[in-house]
Amino acid sequence: MDSEQAAPATPTLAELARRVQHLQDMLEIQQLQSKYAHYLFTQRFERIVDECFALHSPEVSVEFSDSGVYRGLEHIRALYRAFAATRKVPGFFILHMAVNPYIVIAADGRSARSHWLSPGAVGSNSSAAWVWGPYYIDYVKEAGAWRILHSNLAPLFRNRYEVSWAQATDHGTVRGVLTAQPDAPSTLYRPFNELKREADIFRNHPELPEPY
Repeated sequence: MDSEQAAPATPTLAELARRVQHLQDMLEIQQLQSKYAHYLFTQRFERIVDECFALHSPEVSVEFSDSGVYRGLEHIRALYRAFAATRKVPGFFILHMAVNPYIVIAADGRSARSHWLSPGAVGSNSSAAWVWGPYYIDYVKEAGAWRILHSNLAPLFRNRYEVSWAQATDHGTVRGVLTAQPDAPSTLYRPFNELKREADIFRNHPELPEPY
């Protein structure tokens, strides 16, 4: 090593504090996503909006599979209230794990963008199905706490357990249990029985988020 080569600069306290805050933000975002998955799985639908979604942004939205897009707090509340009907279905559950997080936090630390993968399943006493695919989620920090701003689960397939996704002629729907009406059609999701006839099936999906 050249004796005249400058030694690496020692990080300042401000830089170390910035790094610690960044790591804390990453952990808090992952905890938030785990909280959402837990409330969905345990059917605590009434807690999802107030504890997981942005409460002070008119841009807040959610969609999953063919649900359509629900915009604004009141429409999102109506969506999760509609899901309460599933508590009456014997054995019903929804399991949407969120793994492989790729999270980019804005330079100002006030928002974040992410991609996740979700290997999941749904079931009842009379049916079982896989629901696997990507989550695209944006977050915003409100009053020091991270919240979901936009959430889109666009599964690659959602098919009955006993039938291969390549052979399934129908990939199910979430519309059957939803009495709440969406504000717009789903933006990315297409059933795999249609999509599998095409090449480059992810061409309309977003790239990994870039630093911003």
